[in-house]
Amino acid sequence: MAAPVDPQDPSRDAAPPPDAPAGAPWPPDAPPPEPGAPAAPPAEVAATPPAPPLARPRAAGLLLTLVALFPLGLAAQALWPAAGLVWTQLFVFGLPAAALAARAGLDPRAFLRLGPPPPLALALAVPVGAAALLTGGALQALWMTLLPAALRQAFDVARVFDQPPAALVVIVLAATVLAPLCEEVTFRGYLLSALRLRLGPRGAVVLSALAFAAMHLDPVRLPGLLFLGLLYGWLSWRAGSVWPAVLAHAVNNAAATALALQSATSADPAAPEPAAAGLALALGAALLWPLARAYHRSTGSPPAPAQVLAPGGSRPGRWPGWVKAGVLLAAVSLGVIGWLPRR
Repeated sequence: MAAPVDPQDPSRDAAPPPDAPAGAPWPPDAPPPEPGAPAAPPAEVAATPPAPPLARPRAAGLLLTLVALFPLGLAAQALWPAAGLVWTQLFVFGLPAAALAARAGLDPRAFLRLGPPPPLALALAVPVGAAALLTGGALQALWMTLLPAALRQAFDVARVFDQPPAALVVIVLAATVLAPLCEEVTFRGYLLSALRLRLGPRGAVVLSALAFAAMHLDPVRLPGLLFLGLLYGWLSWRAGSVWPAVLAHAVNNAAATALALQSATSADPAAPEPAAAGLALALGAALLWPLARAYHRSTGSPPAPAQVLAPGGSRPGRWPGWVKAGVLLAAVSLGVIGWLPRR
């Protein structure tokens, strides 16, 4: 007969050794289960806590940052136009967009739409940008017929290119390469992604275009800028990437820069003829429409809004080291811009 089991024996609560046979009673002196008795429930396994949801950055954070930093960019351009334009693109537009995405714990490459687009969409961005230049330029020309000569002269961008040769090279490169990249990353990267998380595609594209046009502070070019902002936003939304918009923007800026260099010696930009502007508008629209349809077919269905939410390498709520280094570089370079021209 088996010895009676003491219920107060602490060994009864001990775990069986690793070499204990599967299904054997434990402790060894425990009575076997009665026939027909229900099996003991399996031991509960601690559940792994779910990962916290990814942050959804808001457009207001970037817009407030741009408003706060833009006066510094204007001051830098007034002190040293060439270096100030470069500083504005890098540290007013480019750095804040990437830094705010990283502080949210997201991968900036995904949130800024820096992934590769469909190859055909990227190729079509070149003729789309050229047709958009003609269309947007015609809209601006029609608008200029309604403006007084004093206002046209005050906001004549050709004066920006009245610089010494070395500074002119820097300004041309900044306008044709740096500005398309930094501005598209800001407005069609961060801003469009943040708006798209809360709005439909139309609302997100329209609001990002309005912000893009307003930040240029140019009432003469306002209609053309608004049109281009709408087009670039549509290109980025359809492809899920900013690169078609960057390329179309670069084509537009390169052609506009060439035209501005030709008219840099003009004392008063004359108002264009309405008939010529209307004809250019019709021609630009006729060229742009089939190109836009081909681009639409090349992109397929736009990606889901949440696709830009990918975890990054930094903890949410903290600035990565590269952001702090960028801020330090911005402060030092701004000091250099303010000091060197006085020498």
